[in-house]
Amino acid sequence: MKRAFYCSLLLVGVYSYGQGSEFKLHENGLIYSDASIGKLKHIVDSLNLKFKACEVYKEFRVLTQGKAHHFDLEGKKAAQAKNDLIAGMSYDDFRKKYPKAAYDENLLVVKSNYIDYDGQEMDYYQTPELQRHKNYTIDFVKSEADHQSGQWIYDYAAKTEYSEERLEAFYIIGELQAKKLPEKYARLIQYSDCLVDTTAQVFVKNAKETGVRYRDSIPTKADAFNDYIEQVLKRPQFNMENFDILVGFDTLDFEKPWKKAKLSKKEKQQREAKRQLVETEYKTFSEKYEKWESERFTRIDSLKNADPGFVFLLNAALNEAKITYASNDTFEEYVARYVSAPEALELKRNRRVIGGCSMDNSPRIHAQNIAILSAETTKWEIFLRSHLDIMNDRFDRVSDGSWAYEGRQTYIRELEVLDIKVPDLILGISLRVENPVENHYFGSIRRIGRALSESTANDLVETRMLDMIADDELDDFNRVLMYFLFDNYNYNLKDETRKTANLEKLKTALSKMPDYVYARIDLKR
Repeated sequence: MKRAFYCSLLLVGVYSYGQGSEFKLHENGLIYSDASIGKLKHIVDSLNLKFKACEVYKEFRVLTQGKAHHFDLEGKKAAQAKNDLIAGMSYDDFRKKYPKAAYDENLLVVKSNYIDYDGQEMDYYQTPELQRHKNYTIDFVKSEADHQSGQWIYDYAAKTEYSEERLEAFYIIGELQAKKLPEKYARLIQYSDCLVDTTAQVFVKNAKETGVRYRDSIPTKADAFNDYIEQVLKRPQFNMENFDILVGFDTLDFEKPWKKAKLSKKEKQQREAKRQLVETEYKTFSEKYEKWESERFTRIDSLKNADPGFVFLLNAALNEAKITYASNDTFEEYVARYVSAPEALELKRNRRVIGGCSMDNSPRIHAQNIAILSAETTKWEIFLRSHLDIMNDRFDRVSDGSWAYEGRQTYIRELEVLDIKVPDLILGISLRVENPVENHYFGSIRRIGRALSESTANDLVETRMLDMIADDELDDFNRVLMYFLFDNYNYNLKDETRKTANLEKLKTALSKMPDYVYARIDLKR
């Protein structure tokens, strides 16, 4: 019930402005003003010149990878099978002894590592999902060497009251290797590191978690200042008790939200009449609010000049917020206008917004505000990371769902107008290596594939991706990633004729992949 309530509050903005852009657009059609774009262009020009003078300063190794068989055995024989593979039983003998296990052979397997929530370093083995819902993963704490025995990589789970004992394993054919990434691709990673400052982060260390589910229990001076503005300027109000009627939440049974409340014909008529009345009230409220909002800063400017207490209250709230990091978008807007943009930027960087649900766009709005202030203050290192976070939809949410993705745009045009070599940047953050520079920015293949579909350089990005798929000098896993990138790109294109032609080009490029990879690819996955 709480989740539905939180999300219903977020629908206020969707209901009012659902037909508009996700973010405010300037006259140039971008989410950043011409003044900000101009400042950023100067920085990009200097970075591009700096990159031209750079040599490849680092030898990158691709992720450790190779060829493997996989099996999965559940039941009372799992423990004995584990002992057999530890003893070094050959794969052929193992398959003969356990014919009822589920086998899948000749797979591309890739090793990487990550840090889990407990701070432990984990080894992670995976096969890419070349066929729908068909991929395998095994991970374990790095120090647990007993999960590896010769050519076997395995994971054993003992029997519990809820499940049978289970053994899952990869049998490595040959050996796993981490080859050198060819220099022409290392240059792409270097270009991305040149543009995306690897010494910077958007948020400061230990930034405060805020958002619809992380509200301060004690009113802050920032809240009080906002209330002061709204009271003096008489902000229009809408009775939130009527909001559920407006969006239909009052017809849901929250104990069983998939069922509609059972109503008589008369009750339905009364409810519909009430809904129409509330809708009229909301329309009136929206018109008043839009007018109030359009005049807000002009009236606040006058209030600042007329009321000696304005600056005192603002500074008191700012001083508290600098200590407690208890702030909000509206207050930071006032700080940017009446104090300074750098002060507002620091407030924003000291709090991380956590989304309440799929419809909660507040983390993206927060990131865009950070990007705008960074652009205005020429903080390039913060600007680009924040903008890439928006493009990649890299935000924390309490709950999330793919059905909300459509409304979240990628804003690749904003990068193209800055004269960034966008294909090089995108490919540089798409490649995966074992030894990246610390704090290297890795992109989301799904999201940046969609972003590329909105690029003004379709011919170039298509050629680059297809060439990488077909290039036998590039490792198999990165070639697969380029296939996924192209597939996501093509899926999101609006031009159906181009999509069809691209599919044929993709098939040609894929035919040059190693047979054991190409044989498993399902373009309909």
